[in-house]
Amino acid sequence: MHIFVIDINMMNEDSIYNSLSEQEINLVQNLVSGSDIDISSVSEPALAYQGYSDNDSSTLRLVHVSREGLSYAKFLLAVEAFGFSKQELAHLLHISERTLDRIHKDKKRLSTPQTERILEVSILFEKGWDFFGSKTGFRKWLSIPNYAFENHTPLSMLDTKYGIQSVIVLLERLAQGIVV
Repeated sequence: MHIFVIDINMMNEDSIYNSLSEQEINLVQNLVSGSDIDISSVSEPALAYQGYSDNDSSTLRLVHVSREGLSYAKFLLAVEAFGFSKQELAHLLHISERTLDRIHKDKKRLSTPQTERILEVSILFEKGWDFFGSKTGFRKWLSIPNYAFENHTPLSMLDTKYGIQSVIVLLERLAQGIVV
């Protein structure tokens, strides 16, 4: 039996949100804000996605933003918030650096699947920052091989939708005190 132990240094309550800016705490809202799509004419309420009930990050808003695609500037916001390099995030999106450069040069937007992946990872990171209380603690945890993932790191799981969901489920279990 393997027991997952969380290093207390990764969850120091005195440092909760000390290293997180307001922009990073509300990362999903910041990524979907400024969308070119007006959804004010929609009359039915949208179901909350993964516990998000704010109008800006409702399921309907996430669907519209995903279809529209994120701009290169929003991509850079995600790069900075995640603490990834552009190349690392491009790898998670399954696009080459050359394609990313072309998106920037031509002022195009990311595709729907690429935008969805960034939004899903953003939701994961918000949950992780909340649970661990800091970017550093969460990033350390992402880099530690985990028995639940056959000794792969949680970070290595983020290149697929199912991997992201598995990491979210693991975080939710940890938050409920379930030892993994």
